[in-house]
Amino acid sequence: MPPPWSSYVPAVLCLGIFTSVRVAEQVRAGINSLPRGQRMAGIAMGLTETQTYRQVVLPQAFRIILPPLTSEFMNVIKNSSVALTIGLLELTGRARAMQEFSFRVFEAFTAATVIYLLTNLIVVVLMRALEKKVRVPGLIAAAGAPQAGH
Repeated sequence: MPPPWSSYVPAVLCLGIFTSVRVAEQVRAGINSLPRGQRMAGIAMGLTETQTYRQVVLPQAFRIILPPLTSEFMNVIKNSSVALTIGLLELTGRARAMQEFSFRVFEAFTAATVIYLLTNLIVVVLMRALEKKVRVPGLIAAAGAPQAGH
């Protein structure tokens, strides 16, 4: 029998690489969405390139990147179920094992569903609170909120 971590390593590597590529693209898009003048202003103030990104560009880009990152966190939770196909026992796998042991299919998968929902709800609530905290008034209007002058 292979060691229990032998299927864990490829699953973590695959999910990690897949997610890191998607997050890197979101960060790149967030930085590119800022006006070029922001970077130029930092350099004109005498900041180095690193200081400009750390103190001027990235704090602004973070506010733009945060909503897609929320979706990415949700995708990681959902994609971990896909890891089951390569042998990683996670929540769905545990529910399947539980129902095979106890013959209580409904209870096992109801418990798994509730845990998935609670996990996703906690992530969404925390990310909304973070988005609200870093929001710049007037920069990005909330979806469905009435706009000034309309």
